[in-house]
Amino acid sequence: MDRFAVEVITQTPNPQQTIYAAMHQDYAEEFVTRERDRWPDESRCGELVIKNLLKGGRGHYGPLEHPQIVLNCGWFPHSTMQQIRTHRVGVSFDVQCLAGDTEVTFVHASGGLRKIKIAELYDLWTNGEQASRERKIRGCKGEPPGTYRRDCKTRLKKMRLRVLNEETDIFELGHIQDVMCSGLQPVYRLTLADGKTLDCTTNHRLYTSQGWQRMGDALGLIADADNQVLAVTKTCELMTNGVVRPDALYSQEPWLKAQVNQGLTAKQIAEQCGCSVEVIRHWAKQFQLKLPSGRWRGLKTVAGNGLYRDKAWLQAQLAQGLYVDDIAALAGCSMFWAAKPTPTGRKLKAHPVQVVSVEYLGMQTTYDLEVEGSWHNFVANGVVVHNSFRYTGQRVVDVADDKLEVEEVFYLRPLGFYADRQGKKYEYTAEQRQQDIEWCLEACRRYKVRIEQGFAEEHARGLIPFDVRQHWVMSANVRSLMHLLDLRWKADAQLEAQKLCECIWPHFQTWVPAIAAWYEDNRLKKARLAP
Repeated sequence: MDRFAVEVITQTPNPQQTIYAAMHQDYAEEFVTRERDRWPDESRCGELVIKNLLKGGRGHYGPLEHPQIVLNCGWFPHSTMQQIRTHRVGVSFDVQCLAGDTEVTFVHASGGLRKIKIAELYDLWTNGEQASRERKIRGCKGEPPGTYRRDCKTRLKKMRLRVLNEETDIFELGHIQDVMCSGLQPVYRLTLADGKTLDCTTNHRLYTSQGWQRMGDALGLIADADNQVLAVTKTCELMTNGVVRPDALYSQEPWLKAQVNQGLTAKQIAEQCGCSVEVIRHWAKQFQLKLPSGRWRGLKTVAGNGLYRDKAWLQAQLAQGLYVDDIAALAGCSMFWAAKPTPTGRKLKAHPVQVVSVEYLGMQTTYDLEVEGSWHNFVANGVVVHNSFRYTGQRVVDVADDKLEVEEVFYLRPLGFYADRQGKKYEYTAEQRQQDIEWCLEACRRYKVRIEQGFAEEHARGLIPFDVRQHWVMSANVRSLMHLLDLRWKADAQLEAQKLCECIWPHFQTWVPAIAAWYEDNRLKKARLAP
């Protein structure tokens, strides 16, 4: 349990004053916000809430539901989240996510790139192709006549997603398993030194030069109750796709324009800069420059002086950067088809780029992907990010491959004496605990076999012990949080749920001190339902 952690992501400022205003409006004729300059301060409002609402026993507790707090809970067993979700009132749970305009990178068979906004990807995944179709008669699966969008999940699953091999730092290809909408979340924009931006939540995991880290942790992000950035306390480099020269000449408009005016193709400019052709095309588009196509089209060769048949001579002209018209004139022949050069086989590697600024963008609808295969990541706006934590497949495989310790992925109770609400008393010994560790390890190996046999993750995960460690985001209001504490901090509640409540309690005390003091005196661990 020593790894369990709860941290505040955001919270309503002046919550007791907010409750006071709502309570006051319930019984006042006037528009109470116009009296804001006459409101008591936060401390006095807390006293009035206790006196007139909680101590009064009036039974009208709606004002307690307005202030919200958002907590990040980490390294708890899955069963704990199941416990606290039972009989919950006004408590929401969520995982990592990206903003809707984040572009996901796919790779065509030709090597070209296609970028799709994750919100559009979710729309296609959920609703089908964007072009509407008309069904005149009932469909083969009983679908009624009418307008519809044809399902395209199979096509999307076959698209080649850019993923990173975390062992070699070379980009490879993967495929989508699922696309999810994660609801409204506070979103921040990270700006990198090379101009890239990424919009994500604080709990989204990013691949940094120090390995996988959650955005907020990687940057040491400090925000106020309104989510506005107060400070970034850590230097962070994110791993991005492509190869970039320090001088980044292609990002300088005069230099790039001069190369284009010389008639150089995107490939020739890219070779000068040591970057990909796609990067040059991107910056040329940014500066509204028209690049030469570099493609040689024309007729079959016609008799001339025959020089074009000399391979060494022809290669020498190509090396000088001559176009087909010039070579044809030297050879005394018409234009001809030239063979496409053989790719050099250069692999695209990840490289670190420093985050230079962080900006809060507000509440936005957010999304995430689940990626199948060995590498559970993808490229978003050119940055390597982790896929959803919804499935735990790769972590389990890593345990089977001895890359992770069992207890990094699974939770096992400490040694000691235990009792449950049915009166059972027992000792959990070191020998029994070691047996359970071996059981978890064997389950991981079995899971890996099933994945290698082609089983879906949601099928194979039935073999995994229930208490996989999970991180989640939980939001609640004052009333629902007291309800949760009543249910899960009583003496006979699940031990790990009690520990979660213990971790939440200091944040509750800091946030609403007067209400917390009243709750501690009247209800804490007494198994009463909160008002």
